[in-house]
Amino acid sequence: MGTLLACAARRLNEPAVRSLDTGADWRGLAASLEAGPATAAVPLAIDAPEPLAYAAHAIAALAAGRDLLLCHPHWTAAERAAAEVLRTAPAGQGADLAPPASPVVQGADLAFSPDNPSRAATPRILIATGGSGGVLRFATHSPATLTAAAEALQTFCGGGPLNSLCLLPLHHISGFQQLVRALATGGELALADWRRLAAGNLPVLPTVTGGWMLSLVPTQLARLLDQPAGATWLRGFALILLGGAPAGAALLDCARAERLPLAIAYGASEFAAALAVQPPAEFLAGESGLRPLPGAAVRILNPDTNTPLAAGNLGRIEVASPALFLGYWPEPRLPGPLRTDDLGRLDAAGRLLVVGRADAAINTGGEKVHPAEVEHALRATGAFSEVVVLGLPDPRWGESVAAAFPADDAPDLAAVERTLRATLSPHKLPRRWYPIAAWPRTAQGKTDRAALRRAVDTAP
Repeated sequence: MGTLLACAARRLNEPAVRSLDTGADWRGLAASLEAGPATAAVPLAIDAPEPLAYAAHAIAALAAGRDLLLCHPHWTAAERAAAEVLRTAPAGQGADLAPPASPVVQGADLAFSPDNPSRAATPRILIATGGSGGVLRFATHSPATLTAAAEALQTFCGGGPLNSLCLLPLHHISGFQQLVRALATGGELALADWRRLAAGNLPVLPTVTGGWMLSLVPTQLARLLDQPAGATWLRGFALILLGGAPAGAALLDCARAERLPLAIAYGASEFAAALAVQPPAEFLAGESGLRPLPGAAVRILNPDTNTPLAAGNLGRIEVASPALFLGYWPEPRLPGPLRTDDLGRLDAAGRLLVVGRADAAINTGGEKVHPAEVEHALRATGAFSEVVVLGLPDPRWGESVAAAFPADDAPDLAAVERTLRATLSPHKLPRRWYPIAAWPRTAQGKTDRAALRRAVDTAP
């Protein structure tokens, strides 16, 4: 049934997952679910609002070898409608896996389509990706791809169990993969409410073999460092993975000054979370660049010709790994490497520098400008906590480069422009600046680019 499924079945009666807020573990919940219907042909939609119940439903489904659909407990009506693609999977490819309607049904059994009564030999784990600011899609993984990602990080960390304090939602790959790592490596998963930590209630973690890992997005790291005891608490972790969004230079400098064991990570739902990670020692030494995890490979391609570029050149990131997803439901992915929508470059040592998204290039006066490249240069100045570069209609140039940033940053734009001229060609420099009073964010703390674009379009 696969390594992950065997581990899940073996650990049903162990307190491998516990809530630090309540002191409860998952054993009672998982056992009751295990005793219920476990027909192989019935997939399970996980939609429990409480994280411990969410984890218990997932472990019971994995132990029974069933397909999983990881639902957001609070999907909007539009996102639930987008999930209707699961109802229309072609015969022989998919299941009737529409997410449960409100009120939320926890652990609802959803029957297969009559056209496809038999299940696949290998269970599938469907993970929503996209959502607000993009089209909701479902990345399909298998126990093998998720286990490969967990084992790659385990090797990167020197072996031993991977124990995680999870502050991220389990319906996202960044949270769910922490559960997978614990199961696959014999580790533990501790669940805690981020709101309690943000309010200053920093939990004391039990002693475990190998210490504890923590995964954060930059806004969470900034909030914790603002607390009087935050830096001391963070230094107690063996490893702190930082990803989900670009981190500003000032935040990274602060983390380095506090000697935090930070490991900047590049990941995605399609990679089963982290694919390339910077070792903490290199971060603390002030070096840049991420190292592909064991088993993964990275190339940089010319965005126009899709041919490989030499070290130092900016291009589209292509990745290969046994942890790559199987496709977007219900379509399978073509075998081989995955050409991403991200821009980056490799240094002479093979380390990856991720610049940002390869959004549609801005055409200004006949010259192409990649927004991600300009955003990277702006973040490097240390003047911005957040920054987004946009192409706006321009009667003379066709499009002009514009930059939006939180109004509270109050940067010295003249000084910023002098710094940029040393690293960017003149046509790449922002011509228009937009301070945004209320910086829009998604529920996961990332910049909501669609809402930001609307704010810029309506600005005076």
